[in-house]
Amino acid sequence: MLVELFGNETTGTTQVGVQLAGAEKASSVVPLRFSVDARTNSIVAVGTKEALQVVEALIFRLDDSDIRQRQTTIIRLKNAPAADIATAIDSFLESQIDLLANQDDLISAFELVEREVIVQAETYTNSLLISATSRYFDQIREMVLTLDQELPQVIIQVMLVEVTLEENDEFGIELGLQDSLLFSRGIAPVTTTMMSGSGATATTSTMTNPVSVPGFNFNGNGLPATNNLSQGNLAGQALSTFGVGRTSGTQGFGGLVLSAGSESVSILMRALARNRETEILSRPSVRTLDNRPALIRMVREQSRVNGFQTNATNGTFNPLVEQAEAGIILSVTPTISPDGDILMSLTAEKSQFDNTTGPILVPGGGNQQEIRSTVKDLTQAETTVVVADEQTIVLGGLITKSTTNETRKVPWLGDLPVVGHGFRFDSEATRRTELLIFLTPRIVKGHSGNELIKQVESQRLHYCEADAEEIHGPIYGIPASAKESAYEPSSFQLSPAIIPMNESSQLPLPLPVPGEEEQSIPMTHQQTSQSRLRNPFNKSSRNRIRQVGFADHEPRPLKPAKSSQKTPSSPLNFGRSLSRNK
Repeated sequence: MLVELFGNETTGTTQVGVQLAGAEKASSVVPLRFSVDARTNSIVAVGTKEALQVVEALIFRLDDSDIRQRQTTIIRLKNAPAADIATAIDSFLESQIDLLANQDDLISAFELVEREVIVQAETYTNSLLISATSRYFDQIREMVLTLDQELPQVIIQVMLVEVTLEENDEFGIELGLQDSLLFSRGIAPVTTTMMSGSGATATTSTMTNPVSVPGFNFNGNGLPATNNLSQGNLAGQALSTFGVGRTSGTQGFGGLVLSAGSESVSILMRALARNRETEILSRPSVRTLDNRPALIRMVREQSRVNGFQTNATNGTFNPLVEQAEAGIILSVTPTISPDGDILMSLTAEKSQFDNTTGPILVPGGGNQQEIRSTVKDLTQAETTVVVADEQTIVLGGLITKSTTNETRKVPWLGDLPVVGHGFRFDSEATRRTELLIFLTPRIVKGHSGNELIKQVESQRLHYCEADAEEIHGPIYGIPASAKESAYEPSSFQLSPAIIPMNESSQLPLPLPVPGEEEQSIPMTHQQTSQSRLRNPFNKSSRNRIRQVGFADHEPRPLKPAKSSQKTPSSPLNFGRSLSRNK
């Protein structure tokens, strides 16, 4: 290349040299000679001092970057999966090379080789093996560290409020008048014959059949057809039958029932008022990283009929059963914007099975069992919203109201004031359903935010913290090693949640707060059992949380429990006393 660069053709001969400045008209072409030493990979040049300086600068510039010299390192990732980072970087580098490879005049083969970067993921240690030239090594390493930054966490709380209001009112009177002859016709005599031991008739007696039609309550029982008493005499009835009955056909009970009757008069009055209020609160919550999907499912699986198969032998139906699920399902993918707002693609679902109101698919009878379809009540909201941090919004809602008024009456008579109630039956049913879905996202702000959310959520539950800590260990407290690197074994320190043991009593001792003097708090098993008798269903803490809320509630500093004879401390309650006792 140097020969071609410094070549100069004159008078049919080729001389290798360089034209010096200021000697253009003179014969100042200084001959240069080059030789290659392959053993040492060197170039030997012979010429004047000025020419050799030019050649030396050119050679040093061409030999400045050696593509055979590459840097190799292993980066152990802390947050992101190594396979995902390796795939993203490989795709990015391939796109760059494809863009430059289509333009041969802008990039040389040397630069294409220089741009080759090797990124290999090692999944067992979640590490990246990187090999690149010095020109691109720092750039690739910076990209890896940027992609491996710790992602913020979000806890999404959804509350489904369902309220059902039902009101039923029924009032009706049925009157009946009839000739007493009809009552007598409904009585059927029964003759009983007592036989003696020898087979001869000893005694014959006649008594009245207790089941007589129409009887005393003759409204709706029809005309008698039991005996032919006084067939030639005309006997009539005057009835009002509205289906009042002694029991409501829809509610299953009657309310106030007043009735009176004789062989000629029958009166039935029934009044019923029913109010029912149902309130269902469902509050699923889930925690996830930024841009990571999260799912929480609390469901119940149940068999459902999906079809039938007919038995050719006996003609019965065999149901085809499938497994279905119903319950609470929350699926969300949050995205935190730079200004603190949270974009969420969310699906909230609440469903339940109803095995009593479904249609009858196969009626029962004989050897065939009744098969009823299972109804699934489903409430679902699927949307994408943008919400500020710790802001509660209404995600969706539905209010339904239905009113049914029914009047059964005798024409004209039922419309009379006051007296008309004796000739009518009024029924009114009102049903109102309300559904609201509330959504509150909260960005978890460090370890103190974790502790705050844990304390607030724990105080809303009805559970005994002493029993929970006895099984699980201390619940409250931020470990001292939480802010240290998880990859430095020497950085692990004793955590406040790890309670040291006293060798003599084998009971936990309280940890001193840095900057304060250590306090020795003796504890006994008797004090432990006494402290566990605290009422876990105390509502004062929950009421305080409702009034204060997250915005005003601040995590309490960790302090050692104070020794007192009146209020002994328990080693099992030590984590709670650290976080809650002021």
